[in-house]
Amino acid sequence: MKFLTTFLLSACLAAQALAQGNSNGNANANGKENANENSNKDKDLEEFTFTVEATFKGKKIPQSEIKLSKIPPGKEANPGKKLGLEKKQDGESGSRLTARDTTKNPTSGSANWCGSVKHTTTTNQIKLIHAYFQHPTCTKRTGQTYPQATAQWAGIDGDTWTGALLQSGTVCKIDNSTGVVRNEAWWQWLPNGAYTISSLPVAPGDWFEVTIDTTSNRTAKVTLANLSKSYAYAITISGGAALGRLDADWVVERPRYGSSLSGFPKLSDVWFQNAYATLVSGTTTRLGLKGATQLQIPYLCASEEYDNENSVSWSL
Repeated sequence: MKFLTTFLLSACLAAQALAQGNSNGNANANGKENANENSNKDKDLEEFTFTVEATFKGKKIPQSEIKLSKIPPGKEANPGKKLGLEKKQDGESGSRLTARDTTKNPTSGSANWCGSVKHTTTTNQIKLIHAYFQHPTCTKRTGQTYPQATAQWAGIDGDTWTGALLQSGTVCKIDNSTGVVRNEAWWQWLPNGAYTISSLPVAPGDWFEVTIDTTSNRTAKVTLANLSKSYAYAITISGGAALGRLDADWVVERPRYGSSLSGFPKLSDVWFQNAYATLVSGTTTRLGLKGATQLQIPYLCASEEYDNENSVSWSL
């Protein structure tokens, strides 16, 4: 069972800042003119609130300059929606590299996820997930419908645990045959809608660091940093849908627009580096990529692990 990251960018709504609208179509991270922190309430989940802080080259960015845009969840992107394939299809992957590990991870087909998923048990849940990745160069793919899009992210749950998914990363989207690409950063705690971080610049080749640190199954801190441009955003969230904290995900995704999956563009290789998750039992206890399931989108995207901390997803 795989969640869909829902990007309805053509119908973006401004984030609501603590019951105060922002008339310019964007939301800054401050619901009150003189407050130091933002407190936004999501109407989809009454208790869901978050605060945002950001830095540029180590200096704090004023709240008035932090811009988020709310993306409501699509009607088809509901928890528990089955997006796997009934059986593995032949010819969808091949090999991109000679893995350092001699034992290859198992593979499985998916309609929308391309990457690594590692599971833990209910007796020792995931506390934190981490990865570096490079935002890809995306180009239109012949024979695919528009929009064409790919989202690359790290997250917790959404596979064996279908009630919630917390994720953050970047997306590139090609709206039509002109081939013009939009590159954006975002985060989401499903089943709530996603938030585009419109004040965080994204360009092909930029290196990003994602860290999601949970303090309970309903509270977490998401840190998304553009290392190439020295920006860092930290979102502290409470009241999210209950996580199982059972699935660690490093994924390139084919997102949904409205009721349909997007077309899938051609993209440069996406490496997830220093990819790991820590467990509640202790920060020195880690889940790595060894033994993860490598998900493939047949004829569009394949993935493979290199070693316990590095994997690659690539377009076919």
